[in-house]
Amino acid sequence: MNRPFIAFHFGLVQDVAVLRPLVRLAAEMPSHDVHLLVADTFAGLDADGRWMAEISRVASTLGIEPLVYESSFDVLRHVGSGSGIIVAGSESNVRAHSKAHELFQSMPGRIRTITLQHGFECVGFLHNKRHDATAGRDVKFAADIVVGWFDQDQLHAVSASERSKIFVAGPPSLVDKPGRAKAKTGMQRGLICENLHSVRFVNGRLRESFIEAFLSFAGRLAMIGEGIALRPHPAGQFTKRTGLALPDNVEVSEAPIYALDLTSFSYVISAPSTILFDFAVAGVPAATWVDPDGMVDSSNYEGLAQVASVDDWWRFHWAARWSRQALLDQQQAYLAGLKMPKDIRGRYRQLLAVA
Repeated sequence: MNRPFIAFHFGLVQDVAVLRPLVRLAAEMPSHDVHLLVADTFAGLDADGRWMAEISRVASTLGIEPLVYESSFDVLRHVGSGSGIIVAGSESNVRAHSKAHELFQSMPGRIRTITLQHGFECVGFLHNKRHDATAGRDVKFAADIVVGWFDQDQLHAVSASERSKIFVAGPPSLVDKPGRAKAKTGMQRGLICENLHSVRFVNGRLRESFIEAFLSFAGRLAMIGEGIALRPHPAGQFTKRTGLALPDNVEVSEAPIYALDLTSFSYVISAPSTILFDFAVAGVPAATWVDPDGMVDSSNYEGLAQVASVDDWWRFHWAARWSRQALLDQQQAYLAGLKMPKDIRGRYRQLLAVA
């Protein structure tokens, strides 16, 4: 008889960082076989092969080969006739998740399906106004179990029909909880994160506003002999794709988030994005960028510092050095209000034990 299995489904490049800690956790459960399933559409989203290489690297540590599949029949042949679970990094009835959605709809009853909240603001879990406009307020999941990061009263975009599926486990990135940042002077360079491909930036003027503020800020730092790091979003890579000319004092940071020591940065500034949450958890000052006209919905990040004009960026740069503890105290209060579960690792072990 086939052993029970735990399979992980990669449909978007963002799924790699989301699923990686759970793959490692599953590997600690030797009574199960582990499989890595990669949608055939994945390569089209991974222009330079960086993320497929990450999946292959994880697979090699397990002594297995990832399956790149075209249809649900490929998956069923691969996992065999036994029972188990498939965990998707992202799945819903929105178009970007269609491959996982169709796979889950076709799975037999002996296979349980699970999808994850794969970002802080995630379709079907926690929306901003642009999500509402593009995905609507009634996102559906084919998964049997839908895993959220926070208590349901914080997940205000979960539709009524899906609430009975919710299992709150916390962010997968905290399965191996990072230590809090040690006291630092804040003299390291800061990090600017762009997610200009986001639905928030359908108005081209918003992109221009962010880029103008960033370039002006880099210019001010250059005048005092300092630099800054810029991180293009792993999926969108807007500034890289469009060939934005960067000043000499700007260093590009493209390593996977799990390969970065977040505490090596003095602070982060980003338009609303999960990376703000990641830095807050790591104990590093984080500021949300909003446009001066107030078009960017940052309501889900109201507990963090906020910047708009280049003067705001400049003040935050110095506050991260000289008023650091006040910023960190503010962030801790914000994180406490999100109501994350305390035993995140234990909850994910419980989830994987469904296999």
